[in-house]
Amino acid sequence: MINELYVLYQSLHKCGVIVEEQNQDVKTPGKGEGFVVGINSAGLPTSVEYADANQMARLWKISKGKHHSFPYVKLKKPIWEVEVQSIEEAYKALKSDKNLPTEVLKKCCEGKAFSRKQDISISGWTKEKINTLRGKHGGLVALTELNSRFPKDKNQSDALLRTLAGLILQKDLSLKLDLRATLLIGKIKEERDKKKIVCDVPLFFDLSDWQNAEYKYRVASPDMGALVAKNLGTDKSANGTQGRSAFEEEDRELHAGPYPDPTLPIIGSTYLFSMNEDALCHYRYGKISSAIFPISQDDINGVQASLKWCVAGERKGMTWQGVPNSKRKQDLLITYLEEKPQEEVALASCFTSFDVQETETIEAVYEKRAKTVCDALRGKDGLKHDSKVNVLVMAKVDPGRAQVVLSGSYTIENIINSIEQWQIAAKNRPHFSVLLPGKKGEKAVIMEPFCPSPTEVMRCLQNQWIKNGLDKSDVPGVALRHVYDLFLGEGRVSHEAARMILQLILQRLGPLFIGIAGADCADDVTGYSSEARKTVLTGISILAIVLLKLGIRKERYMEDAAFNVGRLLAFADGLHVQYCKLQMKKEKLPPQLMGNAVMRTALDNPTQALALLAQRIAPYHAWATKVQGKEYALAKWFLSEMGQISDLLKEIELPTATDDAMKAQILLGYLARSKSEE
Repeated sequence: MINELYVLYQSLHKCGVIVEEQNQDVKTPGKGEGFVVGINSAGLPTSVEYADANQMARLWKISKGKHHSFPYVKLKKPIWEVEVQSIEEAYKALKSDKNLPTEVLKKCCEGKAFSRKQDISISGWTKEKINTLRGKHGGLVALTELNSRFPKDKNQSDALLRTLAGLILQKDLSLKLDLRATLLIGKIKEERDKKKIVCDVPLFFDLSDWQNAEYKYRVASPDMGALVAKNLGTDKSANGTQGRSAFEEEDRELHAGPYPDPTLPIIGSTYLFSMNEDALCHYRYGKISSAIFPISQDDINGVQASLKWCVAGERKGMTWQGVPNSKRKQDLLITYLEEKPQEEVALASCFTSFDVQETETIEAVYEKRAKTVCDALRGKDGLKHDSKVNVLVMAKVDPGRAQVVLSGSYTIENIINSIEQWQIAAKNRPHFSVLLPGKKGEKAVIMEPFCPSPTEVMRCLQNQWIKNGLDKSDVPGVALRHVYDLFLGEGRVSHEAARMILQLILQRLGPLFIGIAGADCADDVTGYSSEARKTVLTGISILAIVLLKLGIRKERYMEDAAFNVGRLLAFADGLHVQYCKLQMKKEKLPPQLMGNAVMRTALDNPTQALALLAQRIAPYHAWATKVQGKEYALAKWFLSEMGQISDLLKEIELPTATDDAMKAQILLGYLARSKSEE
């Protein structure tokens, strides 16, 4: 990870971008809702404010690695000791009586023992850190005052928590009843078939009288955090050890001890470099911590500051963004122009997806915004066609470790060409549309396949559709690197990614394609969810993209046997529908239409499928040939189209086996619709 981030640091340095270095002990809390607790001059809480996840994440803390966190604290145990069975009963009671939630919660806590298994009193390390701030800036007065009020020992800690428990029950915070219950009695988490009591409610401590004119800044504010970081300064002293840095050819004062662990968007607290101290290799080589990867103190401060600059909130979509991984969670993507990292171009969004405004639909966003990015890259002064764009994706492997799971470098020419070719490839398909239900109070809209973002490709492949697409199950998604190989790769790399993704989409979306195409022929897709319909639209575009990446264009494949076999089966379905409605006078169609019944056979053996169709179609063909009248016009049209395709197929040798590309063409033929049908 440090190698990749050092390149970012060097790029910013060369471009003259000044990033403010921070002390590595000043961090941002995790993103989780909690409470801001005000402490009075007696060291007891007298006020409680609810803070949502975004508000809490904008605050700050000082900590030494994972320890000595202040003034942000997460209790390891709930305030009251309650057995598992009683907790389960308490939550049932809370759900059953919502009229008086505070009274119900009070009753749950009655008679419970106070938990003495935790101590939040301030540590010596924290005292020393805050004492160094005394007198440095007038805005720090509130923090130093909080330091003097905070519990100094276990007894004072217990008194604070007992008072807090009573305060929580008195305050009118009924909208966050579950959060209050978790703080007081905990909640149940199952791990390896065992039930564990956990308490994950963050508390941020402040002065109860913070509005006093004496205090320029309150402790619970981002401004106080910035002030603390600035006045603590960076660690320049290290331990006086001189040595050769991994990045430089001359001896420098080296960083000693653990590497910084900044809190990053999406993945949270992340050590820039970490190794398990119990690993056997440490005993073999006799090195641990920063000795494994020596780097100067100046460089590690610069690397950390550059990373914090890159993931600042205002740069979301430009230099960073969340990207889904194969486990339905999110990783952190970082990207920047190596020669001009400060440029405000929405690069990160091109690699994931653009944020959608209220007036926009997600289906219409990517193609339009991606074109804007391409135009911006072309118009930037000082950039050449071979200027580099660096991309790395960081994933949280476990609570203590993060890793770079993808790292690549692309030229601007490669990115512009890839985006434009991606948009062209998404149109490498026949016409198809489906009715999408609108939001509550809005009309349904007819939607055609759209250009998907790389993120939508990943999400599309995270389900295995079953029962003709009426149901689905979760499956591991495709790895991000395979999507980027399809999106940005060239030659063999792109070709292999296309083959792999094509195989997956046929397997996972095949039943949905067949089911919804059959339902569409019957003019009744009401059994399919909005998600299923959107997935079909995305899936058709992905099929179009992978076929073009494999060198198969619609101008050619729409004339080939595989596509027309699919079209023939779709027209057979249309003829079957007309027969049932006009000849049999049936309002309810059969559960499976004639063409749909042989689709799965067609995907493996088109010749056999058409032989089966020929056996079944005779009565419908005879009926459509004889009937006359305007009401039979559509049936006549289906019959005419089938005749034209049959004449075409006579001139083409029908395959008895198929590969994945042919299966995709058969599906696209079956899904294809003409304006005449609509």
